[in-house]
Amino acid sequence: MMTNKFTSFHLLFLAQFLLMALGIFINVKAGVATLIVTLLLVPICLFQLDKDKSTDWSKGRNLMFTVCLIWLGYYLLELFNPNNVLDAWNIGFLPYALIPLLCAFLVPLVIRSTKSIEILLFIWSVFVLIFTIKGYWQKNHGFSEKDLFFLYNSGGWRTHIIWSGIRFFSCFSDAANYGVHAAMSATLFGISAFFVKERWKQLFFLFIALCGLYGMAISGTRAAVAVIAGGILMVVVISKNWKMLIGGVLLFISLFCFFYFTNIGSGNQYIFKIRSAFHPTEDASYLVRVQNRERMKELMASKPIGYGIGLSKSERFNPKESMPYPPDSWLVSVWVETGIIGLILYLAIHGILFAWGAWILLVKVRDKRLRGLVAAWLSMDAGFFIAAYVNDVMQYPNQLPVYTGFALCFAAQHIDKQISKEKALTPEQPLNELP
Repeated sequence: MMTNKFTSFHLLFLAQFLLMALGIFINVKAGVATLIVTLLLVPICLFQLDKDKSTDWSKGRNLMFTVCLIWLGYYLLELFNPNNVLDAWNIGFLPYALIPLLCAFLVPLVIRSTKSIEILLFIWSVFVLIFTIKGYWQKNHGFSEKDLFFLYNSGGWRTHIIWSGIRFFSCFSDAANYGVHAAMSATLFGISAFFVKERWKQLFFLFIALCGLYGMAISGTRAAVAVIAGGILMVVVISKNWKMLIGGVLLFISLFCFFYFTNIGSGNQYIFKIRSAFHPTEDASYLVRVQNRERMKELMASKPIGYGIGLSKSERFNPKESMPYPPDSWLVSVWVETGIIGLILYLAIHGILFAWGAWILLVKVRDKRLRGLVAAWLSMDAGFFIAAYVNDVMQYPNQLPVYTGFALCFAAQHIDKQISKEKALTPEQPLNELP
């Protein structure tokens, strides 16, 4: 049973989405607000853990914590980049370096049961509903004054009122961010529904997954398709279940054939928009992106450590040098800001996290229900980073859920040991076995 010493991280998780939801009614400076909330709740969490005699601090000193420390070290070295702008570096510190490190350390200490994982899911589900209702309202009842200001005063109309129709963005910074976030929730809750015990939880999580799919559709974000596809591929690989493996492969092939080889449903703007993602060479915007990346290569050849943190879109900071071509994805932004050295390090760190997390689930976690719940988070992360190649998706509030997903893999091996002990004590009533 959860006690007060475990709630502070859940409050931090809740606060990420609450600040986003408050943005429906008032202007919230998410970066500043998140920093304040983090600085308030993390010390409380550490204090509560310190007062708990059962806390095993060694759980926080794991491989993820080590590689995130290495990334933090490189981030600090970027202070000496000749083109660095301190304001931009400060803004990027929390999402770029601190959140991954905090998740790596705190999640294995705080999340000690499948119930704790389910609490995270229920917290997120409430806000998926709020985001979906807001998106539905935009589509069927029109935009609020705040939405209209974004569209017509801030220039949002250029990317949100386009030839294929209106791209709705709920209460997010833009439709791309909303679409990817919606796809993340659809992937996570869709998979998790198969690994919770109670029937009502299964139905509720499937409903939340449908809400995510609806949000993904009305956002008109093609990159969101990659989140779903990547999530399906990842979960079938680590499922250790032949039925799920075969079913997942068949589902993936069916979806690919439907969108690539047919024109069924193309009269619907949302299906047409998604289908265009399967034919990128026929898309003018994609071809422009390819040309820009070739031009970027020439400029980046003399920038092994990049233009500086936060300067891939540098209009507001006026650095000495700027990248004249806009980055079209998160990974391209990492490349521009930290150079080829930073990009290689970034990809290596996340490759390690995926490989090690999958190994933990395949080899060290024996409880099927626990493995499935955590696999849902890791699969969401896999889809997210595929989308990161084609769109700038590492935006608020995605950072905390993404790195919580990685950290849950490291927590899972300790939770599994506890489940094994409970099974040994009550062999006549096996816990967490799939029906």
